Amino acid sequence: MNLPVVVDITLGLVFIYLILSLLASEIQELIATLLQWRAKHLRTSIELLLAGGSESEKSDIINAIQLVQKLYNDPLINTLNQQAKGKVEKHFQEITKNPDKLVLEKQSGPSYLPSETFATTLLDTLKIPQLINHVKHPSEEAKTNLYMILASYKELKKGINDPTSASYTKIQEIYGEIDQKFIDFVNNELPDEVPNNLIKSLGVIAQRSRIKIGDLTEEANQFKNEIETWFDRSMDRASGVYKRNAKGVAILIGISVAFLTNTDTFHLVKRLSEDSVIRSTITQSASQRIDYINDEAARRNIEKLLGNASIPIGWQNINQQFELLDTTKSNRVYIRISQVFKLICGWIVSGFAIAMGAPFWFDILNKFINVRNVGPKPVAYTKDQPSQK
Repeated sequence: MNLPVVVDITLGLVFIYLILSLLASEIQELIATLLQWRAKHLRTSIELLLAGGSESEKSDIINAIQLVQKLYNDPLINTLNQQAKGKVEKHFQEITKNPDKLVLEKQSGPSYLPSETFATTLLDTLKIPQLINHVKHPSEEAKTNLYMILASYKELKKGINDPTSASYTKIQEIYGEIDQKFIDFVNNELPDEVPNNLIKSLGVIAQRSRIKIGDLTEEANQFKNEIETWFDRSMDRASGVYKRNAKGVAILIGISVAFLTNTDTFHLVKRLSEDSVIRSTITQSASQRIDYINDEAARRNIEKLLGNASIPIGWQNINQQFELLDTTKSNRVYIRISQVFKLICGWIVSGFAIAMGAPFWFDILNKFINVRNVGPKPVAYTKDQPSQK
């Protein structure tokens, strides 16, 4: 087998994988949209971020879930929610609704959340800006800072109603004389469901964000910026987890597509190597369609190409895949088992190839087109273009 034939066989395989990858990608995107994977993963990631991780105490996790529900009810985040309104989407939402969820929540949410929106909403929900406004003496002499405010945050509701407690004295040092307005604000406005780990994390961020002691307003602005950075870094890790999970789903979808279309890589290689007509048809079609692969209208034409080019995939080829030799009856059973095993392996190989994704095979196809055509076409010079010297 000479090199041009090997290149054509490889080109044919890459082209078939590309087409099936496009189909698998559309299936995965449809499932992700119907089941709202991105929105649910984002919400779960935020819950774990506020709870302090999956290994936190159950009370912190419950409080984080309830706090996230409040965040999602905020107009800044609620307006980002693009919930599907179709009957099919709503039916899927009912099917996938989690009956074990600890709080009642809408089964939808934004798929992306800007860090600035998250930081602003979190601080407003925790009433941090309002607490800063209640500080009586935010001056350098008072040495009042965000870390002190956060350190007393969990003690406010309990301590402010007990003038004899040490917490009440600590609150007075920060906020000065406690009037009825401040007491009503703490009792009625501050949320109850705040994880302890969240306050600890915000305390660390507050220490890091201190620019100058006593300048509480400037420190609060820097504190908000640090929360944005904290959120962005956490979402980067969450995005990596989502991609790994999506890759696993892509492999399952790829193997399913390979099974449903009976795409056996070993059989493909055999047919492409033996049938020059099929081989030349596929390579010629791949060369013609390479510039239009990203065109949505052309995608359907490319999929029709599978049938028109008689590509050796589909269940109509099953007899060729299970062709028996003229041997004894005992050997036939052995050969049949080996052929079934080979077919399954061919599906698995095709499934992993399909799971690599259309962009991967598109780049490979470009490279093989250039190799087969002995490099890219040279630039045609016109009268308006000066020639290179």
